[in-house]
Amino acid sequence: MTNRNNAAIEKAVSFIDDGLFSEAIEELRSFLQSSPESIEGWYNLGYALAETNELEEAVKAYDEALAIDNSIFEIWFNKGSVLYEDKDFEKAKECYEKTIELDPDDAEAWNNLGNCFSRLAEGPQAIEAYTRAVALKPDYAEAFYNKANAHFIEEQDERAIAYAEVALQLNPDLSNLISQWINVSRDRLASKKDEEAHLKRIRGKSRKDD
Repeated sequence: MTNRNNAAIEKAVSFIDDGLFSEAIEELRSFLQSSPESIEGWYNLGYALAETNELEEAVKAYDEALAIDNSIFEIWFNKGSVLYEDKDFEKAKECYEKTIELDPDDAEAWNNLGNCFSRLAEGPQAIEAYTRAVALKPDYAEAFYNKANAHFIEEQDERAIAYAEVALQLNPDLSNLISQWINVSRDRLASKKDEEAHLKRIRGKSRKDD
């Protein structure tokens, strides 16, 4: 990379660091007209566009970067984040699956993949992804919460409660989110146990009558 190219990228990154995203976009668009092969230029343009909520344009910029090199974890990850924010959960899922191919030990990628599965109403797959996330990062409160919530949706209440308690221990600020559903989970679990006890009593009485 030439000194001119370095200077242009550094100037744009400085704008981004200062929150001057429109200025960064203008600088990068000008730079990329003469240096369309710059993966750093397209990557930073995608980031700046995402920060200004120009989501479709951000995806296009990341695609330009991936056309140059499709083996960079951060580009797939950021593209997945933009697609998720744009509610294109299927394509976001594909991006996070690619990030995991590149780095299977990244807990955040597994958590985000789980979020995509949750949005696509694929509960078992979501739980599996969250399980991988917390196995890789045992203090990952958000992933524990997401796992708890996925178990709740699947009406696996005992696990939902257990993982919610772990999430709360790791981050007490999650209490507001957990309180929205945990009592429902507790009530369902209590009802299920009452029903099981009732059926057990009936079976016991039937055996005595025989």
